[in-house]
Amino acid sequence: MKSRQIGKDRNEQSAFAKMLEADFQRSGQIEPGAAVELRVQNNQDKEFVIVSSDYGPGVIRREELLDREGRITVNNGERLRAFFQEVHGGEKLFTLTPSGRIRQAALQQAFEQRMPVRGRVASKIKGGFEIQIGDAMAFCPASQMDNEDQAKGEMEFLITEVSGKRVIASRRAFRDEQRRKQKEELSTRLQIGDVVSGVIASLQDFGAFLDLGGVQGLIPISELSFTRLQHPSEAVKVGQELRAQVLSVDWKEDRITLSLRALLDNPWKGKLPFNEGEILEGEVDSVKNFGIFVKLPGAFHGLIPPAESGVPRGQRLEQFFQKGQQLRVMVARIDRDRERISLSVNRVQDADQRREFEQYMQKQDSDQGGMSSFGRLLQQSLDQSDRKQRK
Repeated sequence: MKSRQIGKDRNEQSAFAKMLEADFQRSGQIEPGAAVELRVQNNQDKEFVIVSSDYGPGVIRREELLDREGRITVNNGERLRAFFQEVHGGEKLFTLTPSGRIRQAALQQAFEQRMPVRGRVASKIKGGFEIQIGDAMAFCPASQMDNEDQAKGEMEFLITEVSGKRVIASRRAFRDEQRRKQKEELSTRLQIGDVVSGVIASLQDFGAFLDLGGVQGLIPISELSFTRLQHPSEAVKVGQELRAQVLSVDWKEDRITLSLRALLDNPWKGKLPFNEGEILEGEVDSVKNFGIFVKLPGAFHGLIPPAESGVPRGQRLEQFFQKGQQLRVMVARIDRDRERISLSVNRVQDADQRREFEQYMQKQDSDQGGMSSFGRLLQQSLDQSDRKQRK
């Protein structure tokens, strides 16, 4: 029984030895400086991050994967690319920095495979910048370095040329490559109705551009708010992070239309702060040929058509109304389906005259003890005129 167990142990040891030997044979196929894709297996060790590759398990020194605050920058399961350095202490050692004896081979691999490398601006020189990449020095032309990046510390570059000791790096090429990959990834999953997150990249008169990472989407000015805007800056600002809903996607034209309004509470769905027939205080927002837009309570807007403005026919509305002007308007009609409000200045004047007449007649009635026949006829005429206007 004992001899059988001994034989079994020897067989297992032999099998393990063969696997170990095969593993080292695979590692022998990797030349120092070769670029390898890795998957993070464990980031909890104090000295090394354990990884796996097509050539077997390995490690990366933890210090290479820490940010300025000493926090680990990779998660378990995350993929990253690195360079094979050597077999050290029986383990494959990978690195992110082209340095030492693998420097030239790593730079060549990074160039051929368009693999990003980390570097930092060492100094500003004529025509560009000296970039420290590992223990190698590269040149980045000024045209290939965005201004916003110049003051940053460590960042990623693409190697665009390797000729002996001459190495050319580009920050712009790295960014372009990132955008291309992000756009490619977005094109496979972005659907109408999706909610996306991004940063406002720029503002134009017609809307705001939201950077989704690799591609920008347009939020038309009409989709920024339920209120009427003169300019997108009234609702959003450059650099602001926000969420928006996808309205349409056209990858042939690289056009994505988004809506911020779709994610906001629609004030038209609830109770409005006014009713038809009410007289309100408003502020002229803009004057157009087809009418005057007025700001109303509750962030609503209404339109006074020329025929309801009190302006004589043939005269320009701009001669009587200016932006910011305060005025009294009557809510003539509320259209919830089209989210529109029609206003009238004429009806305010009629209402004021009616109130003055009623006050006068009440005084007359109190003096004479009742309404005269003339008063009743005048009252009927006013009532008929009021009914016609409401129709």
